[in-house]
Amino acid sequence: MNNKSKEITKYFRSAVAAQANIGIDFKADYFSILSLDEVIQGKINLAACKRIFVEAKKNTLDDENEAKKKPLVNVIICAKTIKTIFEANEKLQDEIDELTGIYYIPAILNEQGQLLFDEGEKKLPWFPREYLMPMVEPKLAIGDADVVDGFMSNHVDRIEKIKSWSDYAVFFKGLYEAVAESPFEQTTIRNMDEKEPYFELESNVYLFLDKTVYSTFHIMNLYNHLQEDDQPKALYNNFLSTQVANASPLMENGLTQMQAHCGQMNGEYPLSPSQREAVNHFDTIDYGEILAVNGPPGTGKTTLLQTIVADMYVKRAMKKEKAPLIVASSTNNQAVTNIIASFGNIKKMGISNLEERWIEGVHSFASYFPSSSKVKEAKSKGYQYTNQKGEFFVSDIEDKDNIEKSKTKLIACCNEYFGSEFKNITACQEKLHEELLFIANSKTALLSLAQEAAQCDLNGEAINIFIEKLLLEIEQKQTAISDIHQRVLDWENCYKEIPFYIRWLKFMKIFARKIQTEFRLFINDEEQDFLNEYMTFDEIKEKYSQLYAQCNTAISALKQKKSVAEKIKSRYDSELERLQQHNINLHGEKDEKYKLDLEYINSLMDKKHRYVEFWLAVHYYECRWAGGEDELTEKQKGKNFVNVLDKFYSRLSMITPCLVMTFYMLPRQFLAFGEQKSFFLYNYIDLLIVDEAGQASPEIAAGAFSLAKKSVVVGDVYQIEPVWSVNRALDKALAVSSGAIHSTDEFELLEQTGLNSSRSSVMKVAAKCCKYEKFEEKGLFLSEHRRCYNEIIDYCNKLVYKGNLQPMRGKGNEDDKLAIKHWPQMGFKQIDTEYSSRKGSSRANRLEAEQIVEWLKNNFKLIVNAYPSESKENLIGIITPFKAQVQCIKAELKKQMPANSAKISVGTVHTFQGAERKIIILSTVYGKQDGCFFIDANKSLMNVAVSRAKDNFFVFGDINCFKDTKNCASGLLKNFIAGFQL
Repeated sequence: MNNKSKEITKYFRSAVAAQANIGIDFKADYFSILSLDEVIQGKINLAACKRIFVEAKKNTLDDENEAKKKPLVNVIICAKTIKTIFEANEKLQDEIDELTGIYYIPAILNEQGQLLFDEGEKKLPWFPREYLMPMVEPKLAIGDADVVDGFMSNHVDRIEKIKSWSDYAVFFKGLYEAVAESPFEQTTIRNMDEKEPYFELESNVYLFLDKTVYSTFHIMNLYNHLQEDDQPKALYNNFLSTQVANASPLMENGLTQMQAHCGQMNGEYPLSPSQREAVNHFDTIDYGEILAVNGPPGTGKTTLLQTIVADMYVKRAMKKEKAPLIVASSTNNQAVTNIIASFGNIKKMGISNLEERWIEGVHSFASYFPSSSKVKEAKSKGYQYTNQKGEFFVSDIEDKDNIEKSKTKLIACCNEYFGSEFKNITACQEKLHEELLFIANSKTALLSLAQEAAQCDLNGEAINIFIEKLLLEIEQKQTAISDIHQRVLDWENCYKEIPFYIRWLKFMKIFARKIQTEFRLFINDEEQDFLNEYMTFDEIKEKYSQLYAQCNTAISALKQKKSVAEKIKSRYDSELERLQQHNINLHGEKDEKYKLDLEYINSLMDKKHRYVEFWLAVHYYECRWAGGEDELTEKQKGKNFVNVLDKFYSRLSMITPCLVMTFYMLPRQFLAFGEQKSFFLYNYIDLLIVDEAGQASPEIAAGAFSLAKKSVVVGDVYQIEPVWSVNRALDKALAVSSGAIHSTDEFELLEQTGLNSSRSSVMKVAAKCCKYEKFEEKGLFLSEHRRCYNEIIDYCNKLVYKGNLQPMRGKGNEDDKLAIKHWPQMGFKQIDTEYSSRKGSSRANRLEAEQIVEWLKNNFKLIVNAYPSESKENLIGIITPFKAQVQCIKAELKKQMPANSAKISVGTVHTFQGAERKIIILSTVYGKQDGCFFIDANKSLMNVAVSRAKDNFFVFGDINCFKDTKNCASGLLKNFIAGFQL
């Protein structure tokens, strides 16, 4: 690992360690009460200490490392809390929640009650950003974010020198006093909002268990190892490089690329052009390279990932190699479980029993590695879940009885499919591989034929029609030759009938004119273009001689074309016949049998050959698995020695070609033990897939790239951004102190490449690494959008995608299958409101909630009846900017529609990320005097909200709060919905 990679590794490790994911809920989380003196002195009473240690034991991971942990726990001290004032049992400060913490100090606690500064993690004190100016709606403004940033930036050296609790106390007191502009021991704090100039503070201090350390435990462990390991890691170094990859030209989708594409997990539809482009370019990336694919909503990211997995899987099977080790990961659990669900829900195309699993106990192509807290959920949803120890799903299928049943089932299913009488697994395996090669060769032959057919100038015509037209042309040319013969005879007769002496004396003008007169009268309409009366008979005959030669040449060329086309058709018929002998019909009812267009044939390959190749590869690897390849002994099971893990992942990859886990769990699965030490399996994963990469922060994901050989990163920078846990100022300080940059002035260099822990994403870093670019942006782009009606997605296309999306579904008002024909695809219901109501830091609008639910109550039956085959849960979603409005709408639903309230999804934009509904309602909440800050604050939020709607997107609220300019989210939305009032 080069020096720069080491420095950024140290920086990212520091950023993970410093993350301030508060996660504190006074109502739900256990806490002990301390005094301010105890915090300053760093010594707490043993009773409080004991209770925290008891609580810590309840929250340990199911991890062998926990048993080795030192008697230390990570804690968070809520040092400053706003005091809640009551008068006549009424809370005076209605906008401030009870027990609102405003200053937090992370620390370590030992069993003697001593507080310690964590020199290793370097977690630092923080103020919640929502209480620092500038802010949208000041209610509790205790300081300025720039002051925090400045203090952190100016004390980088001081942070490095903190060794004792007294050093740390000086630091956390200094930070507080600089921001709050009041002594740390003082029990009041000024408020920069003039309506309430100061607040009283609680005299108590609250001690919480810091649970944030557990979520990043495995990531931190990986970074610790990375700092000490010098093994080359090409992919990791590429990810951390501050150099932007040189652009390579995009490839055309030619015969070579088509023949190289082997597997398809979905046989219902062919790939779209941009999906195919991404697959083709993935096939070119080498060891250590990253392919970035920008995937807007509804453009088929899942299909792309399934295809890449299937393609690698089939290619390995064809070569009789080990199944590829493919890991799909993301930051949030929702993105991960979406991958699992998609790999377990492959639509069958009715190809006999080929599309069934031929072994017992397996129903998906993905295995899930959940955290201990997600095991219960994984079980309830029927996921195939396991861990590095091979528990749960793996232990079930590796049971000896299950393997024996699988062998029996495999042989029976294989014989049923092939009409054979094989007696053992080895024979089935050989037959499947032979069939796989046959299908691959058939695909190559058919594509080659289509390429040859392109030389025939078919112009999109079916080759049988082309041959028929050639026959007709040949007949026409032969008729033309006969006509030439006859016409020459006619001219000879015409010439002979001219008196002899006139012909002899034609050199005289008077006689020449007589001949010209005869010729003029004899020339017919067809001859006007090439004959005239001034020509001699010999010249006329020569003209016809030329026409005769031209016709013969044309006939010869046509016959040659016909011969070539007939041979191609004959070979094509032979290929089709061979396929039918293998129980495969290339063409469906709607397919054109003899359309030998290369792109068309390639799309048929997706639906047939590549799809069949995938299933043959599935059963081929099932045979290898059931045959005992890499089988673990009872002593080896559950161990993490390298040779054991090799076998474990080899066997699991054979039957589930995609292993799915979050970045928080991924390092744990590739931690091995040998020679009396633990170490990570660097460069081990064949392919790392990152989904929803626009939501993943770089420091969380970077380490995973050290464990893989190459990567495909899919995401959308115009979807919801990551939750950044490090503010920009602290980020700068960490970058400087770790040596990633030499001064804060260089921080912009990190930001340009995305290698910063604030305001960046894995998608941004991957784009920097990608050698391809599309639409003048780094990375490829999935263009074809199929989810929303054109009228809806056109908003997103104009808002953020610069018109690069290609709406494929069509306009709703032109769709005969439109469910509710009298509704517009985008519209609004005006609800006059002057102001919304503040609810703590949130907002609500009860009138708006009431009218939304009233409208739904009146139209619910209509909506349900319009979608008779659709689950009610998939019909309606209500999106609103504010959590308080979510609760308000849910309450109204329970009140007005108790029987159906659970069928209607209600949430903020973030809760709808990745989801879709037939009808989406946006509750704006704002009154016309409020403005609409949230809607215009971030275009990604409205992009996500609108693109959830498949058929209709309706705005409920006072649209007078929207701006009038089209260059902002609200103004553009106003333009789209104006004139379409419900």
